[in-house]
Amino acid sequence: MNKKELVKELSKRADLSSYMVEELFHITYDLIVEKLILDEVVEIPNMGTFFLARKNAKGLLCGKEKRIEKICIYPIFKINESLKKKIKQKNGWKKTS
Repeated sequence: MNKKELVKELSKRADLSSYMVEELFHITYDLIVEKLILDEVVEIPNMGTFFLARKNAKGLLCGKEKRIEKICIYPIFKINESLKKKIKQKNGWKKTS
């Protein structure tokens, strides 16, 4: 599902105009980005959590032993456990050890 399809479906389900749903989508996106820039964690109940992960650039040099002080920052989304369980149940996935 892409953004256009998501907006259309939300618009239909919420009985709102596509324009209003798209505006809310952009506001939500901008708010998440603003909070991540401030290094805040954004938790969306029953869905997951956005946060920033940091990794030393040395680990990204494929084993080269150059001394680099640079830190790389990655935005991460971690799916909520209850959502993960629902998806696994619907798809018939079994837990493997």
